[in-house]
Amino acid sequence: MNSKRNKVQKGFSLIEVMLSVLILGIGILAVSKLQTSLIRSGANANQRSLAANLIQKKTDDLRRFVHLTTSGATVPDTWSSSITSPNSLAYEHIADNAGGLIGPATVTIGNIDYGLSWYVQDYYYSGTDAKATTMPFGADYPSYKAVHVVATWSSVGSVNNVVSFDTIIDAYGPTSTALGSNLSTGNDGPVIPYDPLQAPDVLPITIESDGLKKETSKPLPDLSKKGDSTLVKFETVTYAQSLDTVKREEFRTLVCNCKTGITNNEQIYGITTWDDTLEKIIDVTSTHTNSISRTVVDNSNGENQANECFICCRDGDVTTGASPTFKVCRMKRVDGILRLFEPWKMIGFNLIPASYFNDSDGLPSGSGMTTMIQTNNISTYSNYVTSLVRNVLKTTGSSGAYNSYTTVDTTFVTNTATFTNGAIDHKEFYQHISANDRPMQARAIYLDYPPSGIFTQITNQTTFYTADTVPLDRIPFFEVNMTELAGWIPDRDQDTFSTYTDDHDNISNAPGCNPASAPSYSYVTNDAIKNGCETSYSRGNFFPKVVGTTTVTTEIFTNSDGVIDRNINNGNTTINSSIGLKVN
Repeated sequence: MNSKRNKVQKGFSLIEVMLSVLILGIGILAVSKLQTSLIRSGANANQRSLAANLIQKKTDDLRRFVHLTTSGATVPDTWSSSITSPNSLAYEHIADNAGGLIGPATVTIGNIDYGLSWYVQDYYYSGTDAKATTMPFGADYPSYKAVHVVATWSSVGSVNNVVSFDTIIDAYGPTSTALGSNLSTGNDGPVIPYDPLQAPDVLPITIESDGLKKETSKPLPDLSKKGDSTLVKFETVTYAQSLDTVKREEFRTLVCNCKTGITNNEQIYGITTWDDTLEKIIDVTSTHTNSISRTVVDNSNGENQANECFICCRDGDVTTGASPTFKVCRMKRVDGILRLFEPWKMIGFNLIPASYFNDSDGLPSGSGMTTMIQTNNISTYSNYVTSLVRNVLKTTGSSGAYNSYTTVDTTFVTNTATFTNGAIDHKEFYQHISANDRPMQARAIYLDYPPSGIFTQITNQTTFYTADTVPLDRIPFFEVNMTELAGWIPDRDQDTFSTYTDDHDNISNAPGCNPASAPSYSYVTNDAIKNGCETSYSRGNFFPKVVGTTTVTTEIFTNSDGVIDRNINNGNTTINSSIGLKVN
């Protein structure tokens, strides 16, 4: 029997193919739409991220205030978009669309324009209720500010996009804000222990009853001469009774030979101002508009001058009456950078036997000098310094009056009883006894007129300070040992001053290095600044030769800012201090 085998054809029908294509097309369309949505979402997320960054930047900008209120001398009363210096920003400036250095405006980032604005609500604590309210309660400034910062923008397919943040800005000390890394005023820094130096070269001046003291930390100012320049360096340290350093100030004073260059119309200066938040004086930088000539260092006479002369010639004013090419500059280190400061102002200058401050400095054994007497003597001089500072501050009364003040006090040396402690007379010497070849000292007092803020009341205080009551750590004064920078008579070579610098003994001068060839009269050493015979003598040492009374005088220029021992001015103004020494 024969059977038939069915033949089956394998494959897809047209309908099946069309359905597959339809399903595939729908899938591809869905993926394409999803991709478009993902791209748009990514762009929107990026825009929101940029908006959030802009808001954060503005929030940080509002926190970078330097003062709490607008009462400071460098702080404008009202905020404006023209403020460019962080030194001018105050907590009080923060208000609706005000405060900081970034103004309310349209900020373009990429191809998107962002509108930036902010709104502020002040809050106060009543003092009796821990809950903050919007009522001032007579407070000087808000306890904190609630700030709402908003960024808006429009993009393709989306308009009126908004990102907003809320934050709190407290009225705390600026050193805890972005100011901590700001080079304009700096931060308080770590507490560093200080080891007070010894009298008679370094004298602690007591400025507060709690034991706060101030002293020039170098026994003698560092002095160097390079080419035509003379550079003097010293530091002043304020330290607590615990011997922690409260403030360290580094000064440099120099004379430089300058020549004509490109005229400088803007000077960078350092100034001392009052910080009403920290309640103390601080140093900041500022600019003065003034046409300055002779702005280039002139090294044509040989050896290059001190590096600091670059700044002195560029920014320094010409000293009144100065010779044609020299400038005198005072510099102070502010946050690691040497800045030009206003010239020194000397208010006191006295010649004092060094033994008055130290019981082992040249007095014969068994003289009766004790540690207690030494301490009392230092206290007597310290009281003289602080009283003089207060009296000058009280007498002048304003920066204008102080600028025209010309008196240099020399009264400490005129009190004969000051140098007599019982049987000890610090002005008495004995002929030909080496133990009585004792050093004399020239000590100067300088004062910068302080900013008016030093008299402001402290927290919770109801009255303002006066010159008699203001804490002395608010007054920028400096007591400096000037022995190596002053001229002395009678010198080995002559009895009187002539041209001052010519009175200094050179190293080639035999009397300057050989005591055997010294003159036959009582004299004071007056070694030259450079290459003097300091290993044998020290400038200011008195050598008694002739029995009787010898008047010793020390002299320094005030017209060249006091700390420069160089005849650079025409018609210099000098100040001197004299004392009569008895030779037995």
